[in-house]
Amino acid sequence: MRGALLLLALSACASAGSTPEGSAPRQAAIFSSPETGVLLGERARAIAAEIAAPPASVWLAVKKVYGDFEIPLTVDNPAAHKIGNPNFYKTRQLAGQSMVLFVDCGSGMTGPRSASYRITISSLTDVIADGKGGTTVQTTFVPMGQDLGGTSSEKIPCGSTGRFEAYLLDRVRAALGVPGK
Repeated sequence: MRGALLLLALSACASAGSTPEGSAPRQAAIFSSPETGVLLGERARAIAAEIAAPPASVWLAVKKVYGDFEIPLTVDNPAAHKIGNPNFYKTRQLAGQSMVLFVDCGSGMTGPRSASYRITISSLTDVIADGKGGTTVQTTFVPMGQDLGGTSSEKIPCGSTGRFEAYLLDRVRAALGVPGK
């Protein structure tokens, strides 16, 4: 029975597949069985802000902040209003801050898992004109954790604390010299 449960769990993780460039990962299946159905991880949600600056200026500020955070840009598509990276990893720190501030993968015997796990991240930002001369900036941050020291190499769904998205938006405002709300 234990082997069957392991096989089902691995099948659910393996079926997640890859995502198209520029799209956030879908809600991750954690476990599936005939008795319980499919258990799903937290659905990605975006955090948005209105910034009183033209979209072209905001675009350049977002690009600068991603560079400051040492996040390689693999999506840089002004026509689709999307910038970021849907698949990169960091360990222990992100944007010069402790990973624990931004990512929640639960806790183990030694404390928060995000402090030691390799965190695979999708961070995508939409920069859209608001029709009033300003810009709507919306960031989606989706982390997955992987214990490199354990026996399993599978990634587990983690949650965002919401602090990374707010930090990115604050840094964009600061780059533009625009006060926050």
